[in-house]
Formats: sequence, C-alpha cells, structure tokens
Amino acid sequence: MHLVYPEVNPNPLLRSNFCSRLFLWWINPFFLFGHKWRLKENEVHSVLPEDRSQHLGEELQRYWEQEVKRAEKDAQKPSLKKAIIKCYWKSYLLSAVFIFFEECTRVVLPLLLWRIISYIENPEVSNALYEAYVCAAVMSACALLWAILHHLYFDYFQRVGMRLRVAMSHMIYHKVSVTWYRTVYLR
Repeated sequence: MHLVYPEVNPNPLLRSNFCSRLFLWWINPFFLFGHKWRLKENEVHSVLPEDRSQHLGEELQRYWEQEVKRAEKDAQKPSLKKAIIKCYWKSYLLSAVFIFFEECTRVVLPLLLWRIISYIENPEVSNALYEAYVCAAVMSACALLWAILHHLYFDYFQRVGMRLRVAMSHMIYHKVSVTWYRTVYLR
C-alpha cells in the first residue's frame, strides 16, 4: 500500500535517546517552531510506524474476529469490550505500573514532610538535623520523580487512547466501505 503522505518529515521520536524520551525533550523543537511560525502541513511530523491506522486497525480486527468466533462457539453475543481488552491489556498494564509508582511517590512526600516538621518542632533530638537534611533531599528527589512519572504516564496514556481511537476508526471505516461496496456493486 502506498502512503498518502510520504515520509517527508520523520518523527523525532524515532531518533531520540533515552534522556530525550524520559524528559519528553524530543518535542521541544516542534513546539518552538510552532510558536514562532504558523505550521504548514509538510512541517508536521510523520506518524510513527507502530501508530499507523492500517497496523492498528488490522490488529484490533484480528482480536474482534477471534471474539466473534468464540461468541459463535459459545452461542453468545460478541463483546467489543473483550476484544479491546485482549488487544490493549499490555498497554494498560504498563500505564498501571506508571500510576503505581507515581502514587507511591505521592504517599512518601507527606511522610517526609512530617519528619521535617517534627524536627522543626523538636530540634534538640540527636541526629535530627542530619535526618532533616536527608528527608529534604529525598523529598526533592521524590518530587522530581513524581513530575517525571506524571508526564510520562500522561504522554503514554494519551498515545494508548489515540491508538485505540485510530484502530476503532479504521474498523468502522472498513466496515462501512465493505458494506457500501456490497450494496452498490453486488446487488
């Protein structure tokens, strides 16, 4: 199949390194360019190969066909929800890991703050100043980790949602075009 828009402007995520992906730095040049000038169609980055409509739609279509066969065998109605879960469970599990670590850092922050406040209330305890400094350093590291995890989670979850929307749109478009073809040409 030939591409509607050839690879004129490859996606910078393809050639970004670990740090650039971790801090989402790869998108900054695009934001700066878009802030200074009005973007034209050929200046927008190409879609990643794994995010293309054909790939995503065919993958979800396979799971849907498996669900239809299972439902026919069990004499039940097929469930699109089950097909989506089977197709995207790994992506949602990974986002759950992001959420778990993000929430862990959010739980630790008040505990560390409590330790610092307890030092301020009672500074006479031995080694309390050292503990307060350690708690402040760990608290800063946790806040930084929380910010990184939050933005990575948000970006990842948006991409998973986009993939699901594109796959569903592909399936709907395919169903409509096949139905239209059958009604127009196979009367």
